[in-house]
Amino acid sequence: MRYKLLPVITAGLLSYVTLCVHSLEAISDREMAEVSGQAFITIDDSSYNSGSGDWAGNYEFTKVNLGLKAETLVNIAEVKLGKFDRTAYEDGTVPMTDENRNIVYENGQPAVYDSDLHLNNFALGRVDNYMDGALAEFVPFVVSNPYLELAYKIEGSERRVAGFRLGFENAQGDLSADIISYTGFLEGEVRGSARTAYDKTYPNGCGFLDVNCYALAAATDTEIYSNIEPLDGNTGNGAPNLGVQYLKRASWFGVRNGNNFQSDESGLIAALIPALTSSDDCIILGNVDSCFPSTIYQSIYIGDKDTDFETGSASGLFVSIQTESVPWEDLSGVPGSDRVLTERGAFLNIARYQSGNETKFPLYLDLDEAVYGTPRVATCVGRIKGC
Repeated sequence: MRYKLLPVITAGLLSYVTLCVHSLEAISDREMAEVSGQAFITIDDSSYNSGSGDWAGNYEFTKVNLGLKAETLVNIAEVKLGKFDRTAYEDGTVPMTDENRNIVYENGQPAVYDSDLHLNNFALGRVDNYMDGALAEFVPFVVSNPYLELAYKIEGSERRVAGFRLGFENAQGDLSADIISYTGFLEGEVRGSARTAYDKTYPNGCGFLDVNCYALAAATDTEIYSNIEPLDGNTGNGAPNLGVQYLKRASWFGVRNGNNFQSDESGLIAALIPALTSSDDCIILGNVDSCFPSTIYQSIYIGDKDTDFETGSASGLFVSIQTESVPWEDLSGVPGSDRVLTERGAFLNIARYQSGNETKFPLYLDLDEAVYGTPRVATCVGRIKGC
């Protein structure tokens, strides 16, 4: 497999670190005794040997922590990581599909995208008032304590590099891209009124003795929600349906087969919501789409946009590359989380995280946004994208 790591790492580091050069002057021991502080760079070593299956064995990790808080606005025309041959339906790899969810074939075989991660017009941060150069306001993507980590697999006397990741202790801001193919975890939640589902499913009202219709009509003021995740666009299956850790080279998101909407409200009507809204073959309620092309989600706000960085930033965001299976430490803070189990290839982790006493998602959508997508925020002065 071919990895173009150096340009990515270099661009990332240059985006987050500004070096200032000053002359050095000696200070006395007395002056030195009055100085306290923390190192800009620290290095942590750890080990792990509690895995099973592909993650069994001894691992060692070296993590280089950059003790800083940084703000950045980054635009990259194209990001491709993990560019090597994969076969559809092996190791969770899903086939390429057209806009109608039909499998695309090449030489008689289901085609797959050529990269684990393929993001066009990738950007971090945004530009408000982007059409007015004088009034344009740069709203940066903010990170704290970025880190670089190497994973080593130990077998006998051999100690080999098994993986690398770049991550952030905390992050907050707009992440934008045309998501062509996605490998890893991207977890979101869609919420809205049951009325939206009712209006789309039954635009002409209920037919005679249509029990489901009357039940949904009675629940129109009930708030409903469901998780969304990467899917196989052809079938509507998610990773659990296929018995794998995560999907590889997915190009659709939505409510996977067998999942449904829930409600936090009480009462008989709310209790009927799960039975009424089970997803099957990318359809809920016989008429409501539950799978959507990844390209319609143009911008994702990482963290809580309604609070400041200290209380609203997300934890656990990272991108990694592995030559074999690696159990990375889970830094999301979610209770009970231990390891993020990654396999050979590239991996992007934008998963749920802990904020205070609440577990939150990096992507929140209302029902209309789930169906029609999220618009891209501007990331350039004078244009939305393509700087």
